[in-house]
Amino acid sequence: MTTKITIAVALLSGSLLAQDSVKPLTWGGFENTGSTTFGYRFTDVSGYQPKFQELFNLRDGPRLLDFSLFGKAKEDANRFADDYSLTASGIGGEPFASAQLTVRKSRLYDLRANFRQSYYYWDRNDAAALPSGVGGLTSNHDWATVRKLGSLNLLVHATNNLKFSFEYYRNTRSGATFTTRSLDYFGSSATWGSFARADPYYLFAPLNEVSNRVTGGIDYSVKNWTLHYRLGYQSFEDAVDGKNLSSPLLSINVNDPSTRKEPLNAASWSDFRRLTTPVSEFSYTGKLLSRLEARGGYLFYRYSGPASLDMSFDGINRTNSAGTADAAYAVSLSTRAQVTEPNQVLDQGLTFKVNEWWSTMFDYRYSHFTVDSNAQFRSVNGNTVTSGTSLDQWRIAAHTLDLNMAFTPMASLLVRAGIRYLNTDIRMLQDGVLDDGRTKHINTVWPIGSLYYQPTKMLTVRADVESSTNGTSYTRVTPHTDVGGRFVVRVRPTDKFYIEDTAIVRNRKLLDTDFHSTVRSNAFTATYEFNPKYSVFAGFSYDSLFASDFVSFLRGTGPLTNLALRDQTVNRVWQGGLKVEPYRRLGISITGNYVRSTGLGEIAGELPLYGPMKFPYATGSIYYDVPQLGRLTVQVQRTYYIEQIVPGNNFGANLVTIAWTRGF
Repeated sequence: MTTKITIAVALLSGSLLAQDSVKPLTWGGFENTGSTTFGYRFTDVSGYQPKFQELFNLRDGPRLLDFSLFGKAKEDANRFADDYSLTASGIGGEPFASAQLTVRKSRLYDLRANFRQSYYYWDRNDAAALPSGVGGLTSNHDWATVRKLGSLNLLVHATNNLKFSFEYYRNTRSGATFTTRSLDYFGSSATWGSFARADPYYLFAPLNEVSNRVTGGIDYSVKNWTLHYRLGYQSFEDAVDGKNLSSPLLSINVNDPSTRKEPLNAASWSDFRRLTTPVSEFSYTGKLLSRLEARGGYLFYRYSGPASLDMSFDGINRTNSAGTADAAYAVSLSTRAQVTEPNQVLDQGLTFKVNEWWSTMFDYRYSHFTVDSNAQFRSVNGNTVTSGTSLDQWRIAAHTLDLNMAFTPMASLLVRAGIRYLNTDIRMLQDGVLDDGRTKHINTVWPIGSLYYQPTKMLTVRADVESSTNGTSYTRVTPHTDVGGRFVVRVRPTDKFYIEDTAIVRNRKLLDTDFHSTVRSNAFTATYEFNPKYSVFAGFSYDSLFASDFVSFLRGTGPLTNLALRDQTVNRVWQGGLKVEPYRRLGISITGNYVRSTGLGEIAGELPLYGPMKFPYATGSIYYDVPQLGRLTVQVQRTYYIEQIVPGNNFGANLVTIAWTRGF
């Protein structure tokens, strides 16, 4: 394994700890302080670079790594604002970038603007050698996308009791994705179904998603009551334009000799959807009596809009289910649909304070979700033209009742106990006919309990336990019973030394399909602060997941029924570190963790593709504060990633960062 070295020379900031006190800069009636970070990174990656991008994604180039500016108005010096702040980090190509602006004037307005940008990568090495020698069995689903989230919030104080608000949110996701797609169409035959199942093709599918939300609202308080109302508009739009990047293109199922005779010459599809809705949100809180509080709300959305799918593909396919004969084909498909999705949610809750240490809470929620999709299909395969319509209707109504009681018999003890009842009615109609397979009436009951106990400052205990039972399971992996709990113990024998342990236990099962799932988790950490200049910590966590079930592939030739699925994963993480300041202005810190995963994901009759993995990651840094100038930091990092079964994903890396911190 070769070595990857990253050298970043930057002005890292975020605080003024690296400098002596700085006199605020007076400008525009504000006393201004801040800090800035600028740097350049050089990167050399060894091993499988897409895996490095998935976990780190640190690239070459200049960066504004961090910037902050804070201002506070002098007394009676600025009528526009009392204070403001502007912060930004990761600008210029970092995997996660953000910026925030706030401006406030006491009892007049509060303005906030936020922006976040995140890059996501996923690309398993589908060309890597597999232990079975069988190709085409990895995920073959890859993406390189960017998500951007922006918001603008303005709250105006008309009076002490009346406030007006304006909110705008925008969320986008775009980028390149690769996916597998079976070339099926409306009106296809059973023989075509065998071809579609045997021949998933690896296609390019760039996507673009945009959602916007604009609302205006009013908040009003009178005596013990507070009312909130939001009215606005919301939209969502997504589009995918897929195609093949090479021709002829063979199925990823390269080990079936029949698929080698079924190349795809060309494929293209355009998938588009646009939904819009009015937004109406109302909520309130208040006191009916001195011991009785009420809360509630009502939400209404009505998404509606068009959806379309246009496809065309041509190549060679089988003319019998066995795949022993083949012929050329050319297929086109056009689908147009109109979708309507009204959604209503009603909440009502009451809290009754029986006495100083006993409170009872009752909450009821009713939700009604409807989907009406009216679609028209038309497909052409050679001289065969098939057209038709389909009306799909979903009616989902749910009633939720919660009864909880909170007991605080003493200041150090809080006990909550309750029960939830959920009544769900799911009805699906196709062309006006009730579909019995997708229509269910489900009753679910689960008791809930929690405990918080702190008898002394040395000991804190928290526990949450819940158990749910479904009268009817909707899917093959919807558990009939689900029992679990979370337990946390914190021991602090001295102010400088504390230990915390967290455990999670969960059991799920559905005997009808022999579905079983168990989760066991425990995390332990210990920290000792010898003095403000010397501290150490160590920890260990253990996570175990087991799931088993049977699956059947319904379309195509058998016998692909009752195949056993088994997933068993055990994750172990060791971590530790120390921080020491041996001399004035000089500090050293060392941290590290080692991840070890074992277990197998298996389908009956196939060798596993995913199994043991190890991933250590260590960081050491040393800094020195230069009087009046800032802090010089040198940081060294070492990491590598090794998969035992598919080593084609492995990579290794060394990182060296030289940084300078400066405030103003």
